[in-house]
Amino acid sequence: MDALLFTLTLEVVLLQIRILEGTTELKADKKCKSRNEKAQCDKFTRDRQMVKDVIRRTLIEIVETGQWYTLEQATKVLQSRFSSAITMRLKHEQLEMTLKGIVKELITKRNQWILETHNANKKIALLRDKMKDDYQNAKARLCYAEKWVIARAESLELQLNVPRPPLPRADYEQRVHDELVRAYELQIKEREDLLVYWKERYTRDIADICDRVSKKCEQLRIAIARHEELQNLYNLHEGEMRGWLTFKRERAARIALQERLNTAAKRIQSWWRGIMVRRALGQFRYLRSAKKSPSKGKKK
Repeated sequence: MDALLFTLTLEVVLLQIRILEGTTELKADKKCKSRNEKAQCDKFTRDRQMVKDVIRRTLIEIVETGQWYTLEQATKVLQSRFSSAITMRLKHEQLEMTLKGIVKELITKRNQWILETHNANKKIALLRDKMKDDYQNAKARLCYAEKWVIARAESLELQLNVPRPPLPRADYEQRVHDELVRAYELQIKEREDLLVYWKERYTRDIADICDRVSKKCEQLRIAIARHEELQNLYNLHEGEMRGWLTFKRERAARIALQERLNTAAKRIQSWWRGIMVRRALGQFRYLRSAKKSPSKGKKK
């Protein structure tokens, strides 16, 4: 019964879609002029065609099997398309916001670049003026330098025209020459004496160094022989030394074990004595006082 009612409902829907499609085609021929309106009309036509196909397949499936899996699948597809359309709308909004931010940033950068260009033009003008000023100053300095060079040359010419003093006498030059030769000879003699002294000292130092090296070699040889002797002696007594060390370790371990045992025994004894005292056991039990018998009264 439910399948029959559902089938009648679908047939009524299909009939209504056909009627709506006819009226839409009549309106579309008159009104659809712009591109957006044509795209909307095409989308409506595709959606109606899909709905009609789904309804037809659903009717066939109900007649054959009594189920409507096709309608359920179409509903899921439409839900997924709706969710994808929402997602695309959100992405579109995000892209629009991003575009606005980028446009705003570009406008800000353009203003900044315009300001930097204006400042750069100012700097260029200042540098151009500075270059002109420097050129004029350099030209003035060059003119001054040329005039100063001319004046200096004239003054030097006047100075060079002064008569020179007479040359020294020959005996004076000979005396200076003899004194210089004597000074050089003295210096050469001092260098030769130092050379002889350092040669003799070098010979003595080399002899002393050779003696010390021979003594050190002899001491090294004796030390090596002594080391070999002590090594052999150590190798001979190595077993005894290891045995003595092992004995010392074992003795220390035995002493430590004995101390731990004594400590443990003392602790156990103290614990047990404390229990005996607290619970009045053994020799620590409470002493019971004997009850005194009532004394008989004196006879009167």
